[in-house]
Amino acid sequence: MNMFESSRSYFLKTDHIIVPMFKGTNSRKALKISYDISKNAGSEITAITIREKKENVGAYSRLNLVASAYNEGKKAGIKVVPKIQTFEDIKKGIVIETSGHYYDLLFLSTRKRSLLSSSIFGNIGDYILKNSTIPSAILSSSDLDRSYNNILIPLAESINTRAAVFFAMLIARTYGSHVTIYDLRKYDRTPTHGFKMLMNNPGMLSENKLDITIIKSGEHSGIKEEIGSYIRTESPDCIVVGTRKSQNYRMTSDIKLLIKDPDTDAILIKK
Repeated sequence: MNMFESSRSYFLKTDHIIVPMFKGTNSRKALKISYDISKNAGSEITAITIREKKENVGAYSRLNLVASAYNEGKKAGIKVVPKIQTFEDIKKGIVIETSGHYYDLLFLSTRKRSLLSSSIFGNIGDYILKNSTIPSAILSSSDLDRSYNNILIPLAESINTRAAVFFAMLIARTYGSHVTIYDLRKYDRTPTHGFKMLMNNPGMLSENKLDITIIKSGEHSGIKEEIGSYIRTESPDCIVVGTRKSQNYRMTSDIKLLIKDPDTDAILIKK
């Protein structure tokens, strides 16, 4: 067990991952990443699709979604549990299902939303962000089929959490990614922990045996400007940010901009 795993504030359990499945390619991105995490961490995956009670058609296609996930997992030696549940409402059904069982992490993938939209992840994603009672990872996915070779972790309490740092490192270990930690802590007006355990303890990073670069904030006027400049010049494949259960879910403009940026995938961790 490394220092990340032994720290309650950083550790994010992934023994049992539940992935909601929908038509289209976006939900499969979360499923594929879950497969890859399982190969590295031995996770059990539940592939679930929700059928609304008022729905009269589509049962066969929903069955195909989870059956395909089961068959893919079997071929790869991954335990995948296929599940179909019926509820009055899809988004409420996902929250009810996940809160009543033994799942450690809910992993949902959605398409990118417009910068002008009031929604961050769409109807279902926004509801899960606000109401999920278990740790959740929500992927805002671009249309490109990206390999996560370069992962960006913007480090400031206003846009990130220790659990999100852990998840980013887990993804990096899974894919052998290069990680950039962008130290933006100078923008935190009232810091609490300041990520000091991470930044003041080089061994915590080195024991992950990852290619990690730490860069300091520049002369820009704010987090949006700092990260916007970085994205334009370095083109990261994925940005990982975080929020806590206790935080107000009227997201700051900084987080919204990062999640909706069309040029990179973004994963928000809520614990």
